[in-house]
Amino acid sequence: MGLTCKDVMVPPEEQITIGPEESVATAFQLMRKNRARFLPVVDEEGRYLGVFTAPTLLKLFLPKAAIIGLNDSTSRMSMGHLTFMNLEKEDFDNQLEALKYEKVVNNMSNPDNIPVAAPDTPIMEGIFLYYKFKRHVVLVDPETGRFVGTVSSNSLLDRALS
Repeated sequence: MGLTCKDVMVPPEEQITIGPEESVATAFQLMRKNRARFLPVVDEEGRYLGVFTAPTLLKLFLPKAAIIGLNDSTSRMSMGHLTFMNLEKEDFDNQLEALKYEKVVNNMSNPDNIPVAAPDTPIMEGIFLYYKFKRHVVLVDPETGRFVGTVSSNSLLDRALS
């Protein structure tokens, strides 16, 4: 049998996760400390619920007016309309303080944008999913719904392509 996603994954004990009821401020601290771009969200039984990502975190620092009507077709527009925004260190700290009351579960990424596969998925399919979505592939046990690990570009390079 050929390589599977499980053969090249970052195992759960090496992948930082977060609980759904944790605060966005806690997620920020975990991401900063571990230099993580995303955190799988898992419940107390280890079941996969979704992903909290760095782009989602950064979006929470933008004024709501800056993101109204923003979609894929407008993502390349000029940023000139954002000249009203300014962010000082104190503003950032205040916003981070407010995020202590914002839960991760209410700010997870759109599940349609997150590739999910079973651990026994052939590695070529995992590579295709990584390429298609341009992000880590989350591995979930199809029978239990438990988070199993992730396939990243680094795990592919370290474990499969070396």
